Formats: sequence, C-alpha cells, structure tokens
Amino acid sequence: MRNKVAVIGAGTQGSMIAFRNALYGKEVSAYSRNESSREKCRARIERFAEYYVEEGRLSKEEAEALKGRISYAESLEEACEGAYMVIENIPEKLELKQAMFAQLEKVCDEDVLLSSNTSSLLMSDICKDVSPERRKMTFQVDHDDPVRNSYVEMMWNVATSDETKKRAIDHYHELGFEPVITEFEQKGYSINRVWRAVKKECLKVWANGSISPEDFDRGWMAEWHTDVAPFKLMDLIGLDTILNIEYSYYNASGDPDDLPPEKFVKMVEAGNLGMKTGSGFYTGYDIEGGNLAVGKKKNEHK
Repeated sequence: MRNKVAVIGAGTQGSMIAFRNALYGKEVSAYSRNESSREKCRARIERFAEYYVEEGRLSKEEAEALKGRISYAESLEEACEGAYMVIENIPEKLELKQAMFAQLEKVCDEDVLLSSNTSSLLMSDICKDVSPERRKMTFQVDHDDPVRNSYVEMMWNVATSDETKKRAIDHYHELGFEPVITEFEQKGYSINRVWRAVKKECLKVWANGSISPEDFDRGWMAEWHTDVAPFKLMDLIGLDTILNIEYSYYNASGDPDDLPPEKFVKMVEAGNLGMKTGSGFYTGYDIEGGNLAVGKKKNEHK
C-alpha cells in the first residue's frame, strides 16, 4: 500500500503540510523549483520538530525519524513518483495553478488524488484543461495552521467521485483531522467564506485609520475568547496571499467594494508580507521559525 504524499510548493504552508503528513507517518516529498526554497522548507521543518520536542509532544528520536520521512525533490516527476496523493500549494493565482494541474496530469499515476490548497479559487476553474477522468480525482482543501491545530476545510466539485471523497476523508482522518466539508463548489468554501468577510472589513477599518491592528486584535481576543485575531492571522498566512485572495474576489464580482484598500496594496508592494519577511501588521517575527513566533507590536502606524 502506497504511503507517499507529494507536496507541491514548499513555502510556509507547504512546509506545515509536509510536517503534518510526516508527523502521522507519511513519506513526504516536498517540491520547489529552486534550491533556496527547498532549504528554507528544510529549516522550517527543523524548527517545527524542535517545537514539538520542546512541547514534549515528540522525543528527540521521534523528531529525527519524522525529519527522515521528508525528502526534497528537485523535479515535479521526482516528487510525484509513487505518490497516492498530491497537495498543490503554489501561489494563489489561477493561471499558475492551471498550468501546474496540466503538468500533474502528465506525471501522476491515473489513480492519484489531486488536491489544491486554495482559499478562494475553484477547482472547476483550476482544472479546466484537465481531462474529465482526471477531474474525478480532484478536490480542494483549506488549512489554517496544520502544525498547531487540526482545522481543515474540504470542498468537492461537480466531478469529484464518491471514491475520491472517501479516500480524501480517510487520508485526513489518518492525519488527526476531522474535516469540515463543503459539499459543492462556492467561492471561499463555507467557514473560510465568512472569514474572508471578516478580514475584508478589518482591512477597511485599518486603512481608514479607525483603529490600530494591535487594538483590534486585543479587542477581538477579549470578545471572542481566542488566542489569535485577524491581523495577526493575516500576518501568519502571508499578506501577499491575502492580497491575491482579495483580488480574486474582485475579479469574480467586479464590485469596487471588493477591491483591497490602496494602503494595503502599497504595504504589500513595499515587501511587508507578514511573518515570512519579518514585518507586516506586526514586526519581530522569527523568519526561519515558521509561524511559531508571536511577533511584536509596531512602534508606529502609517
């Protein structure tokens, strides 16, 4: 029985997904086109493993075994060879994902499950150039932080077969998840669709100067009894990803109300992408430490 999972795209989320799969005994091949990205992924995996040891959730020997289950592929073919599931995790841009799935159809075995870790795009659009038979093997997922929690939302499309649904749910059960299922395609899944409405309004009240990210997050956590709040969460996800998602909604609706605030666009263009660059709505992130660092308040707000 095959036990290999291919993670295509080894950025922050890809690293976390690779770690979670290896944590539960899967053999993982993490693929990125350039060596620098692969080495950054390796460093994040190292930090995640250290975190689990520090928390007492793994022994040093178990952490070493986990890291040994992750390999770093230099080609798409190498990553997908022998895999029973592929989890695509490249940037949230439709044309990039379409091109990737066209390649995956060529290099993967016919029975391989193909999933996309996407927040706002639809698999029917991503797979428009993929054969009808292959589309039966597709579904999409949306993770929060698979290193620290067990939330995952899954969504089927009109082509997803019953066998694929069962195999996909079984896979995530094996990883300690209890998936939240959106039964048919809609932009943003279900829970994530509501989260998008929240962050859209957060960006507006921040951009018009109503409130600082720190005050908003402090009030949110007090009101809703959470240990993380919207602006911090956006930092951890990556502000470039957040921006792409906002543009995705605008491109779908054409409604000017869906355009991201210009202040936020400029923030991203300036390279302030959140945890991954060390500075976003907060500063002081440990860039190599995955999303485990808390970050500090900014001294001033522009």
